[in-house]
Amino acid sequence: MDATRRTPPDHSPTKARPPAGVTAILLGLVCFVVGMLLDGGFLRGLFTGATVAPMVLGAYLIGSSRWRGTSSAKDGGPWLPSRDDSGDPTGR
Repeated sequence: MDATRRTPPDHSPTKARPPAGVTAILLGLVCFVVGMLLDGGFLRGLFTGATVAPMVLGAYLIGSSRWRGTSSAKDGGPWLPSRDDSGDPTGR
């Protein structure tokens, strides 16, 4: 038994996604600001259009990292509404 041996750090994709999502959203914000600074024409439209893709990607990365950790207590798989035992809130 080697006492100097360390456990490697946890580099799971779930833990790495929120910073990547925030970075993508900030990139979209930078594209938006650059687009507003330009006078008009093709380049303004290019940067304004390029705002959408990084922001959507960032929202996806943040959302997927937040929801990936939820699991069902029964089988350890992802939570599914059809397997929820909380009952029907309408009383049917």
